[in-house]
Amino acid sequence: MNIIYLLVISTVLFSGCSSFRKMALGTATPMFLKSSKGFEKEPHWETFRDGIPSNLKLIDGLLEVRPEDRYLLASAIKGYAGYAFSVHETLLLEDQLSDRFESVHKKNAIAYYTKAFNYGLRFLENENVGWKELQTWSKDGVLSSKFDSRFSESQVDLEGVLFTAQSLASMVNLQRDNMIMLSYLPLAKSMFDWVCEKNPDIANGVCPLFYASYEAGRPTMLGGNPEKGRELFEKFISSKPHNWLARVAFMQFYIVPMLDEDLYQKQKSHLETYVRQHEKILKWDTDYAKLNESLGPEDLRLYQAVAIKRYKIIKKYESDLF
Repeated sequence: MNIIYLLVISTVLFSGCSSFRKMALGTATPMFLKSSKGFEKEPHWETFRDGIPSNLKLIDGLLEVRPEDRYLLASAIKGYAGYAFSVHETLLLEDQLSDRFESVHKKNAIAYYTKAFNYGLRFLENENVGWKELQTWSKDGVLSSKFDSRFSESQVDLEGVLFTAQSLASMVNLQRDNMIMLSYLPLAKSMFDWVCEKNPDIANGVCPLFYASYEAGRPTMLGGNPEKGRELFEKFISSKPHNWLARVAFMQFYIVPMLDEDLYQKQKSHLETYVRQHEKILKWDTDYAKLNESLGPEDLRLYQAVAIKRYKIIKKYESDLF
């Protein structure tokens, strides 16, 4: 557990005055969002899976003390959305490829995204942006200008909006048979557009990953453009070669649905190399520092771990897919 969490807990539990507890906690909450970088550097998927829930419940508890704290809310949004994506959607992939239509992992992913989105709505409501305003502004094409007048380009504002949008888009994607949910996709995209225009490189590639998946993951009849999605994936892979998740998402959202075995084999050759590198990074030896540096920025390690986990699932079913 991060040391700042321990310090905050001690302050909250042992300070007798309620107002003092709130004030003391308020001075520490900006550190929560910054500390998420520590999780992003985790190269071991199982450690992330097992370690994050207790931290999320801690943030839940602290939000009882400071229910409108923007840093705690942004941390909760990012944490719940990140866990849904990295863990539950990863486990869901195997259920999808093995044709298990009743998936507990799908239910868990939706539940985590729902919690993230509810915190997101609270985050937005702090700036007088309610659900009704979101729908109206998106429909009228004025969401960007309205957000400009209410939010800054700070990390807390951009990430708060970004992961609220991701939660909504993911809930839609997981419930495509629900026409009401499908109608919210343009709203999610409008929120992404606002954030990604301000900072296209935010969160190590969430923006290009969303736009590529957005085009490739929807059929043409629903406004998708798979070939544009392919173009965006290939551009993303070329520009961010250390973000292995780009290649795996390319497989998941374009290559497998298009049954393109040649393209699959091309991406597989790269990912097999990454698997070997990933196995080495989990065990220290004299070349550890050199290998770690060769894998790119350390805050990509979790993305890489998720990519390896998902790739191994796809590989397990490749004979059934092609």
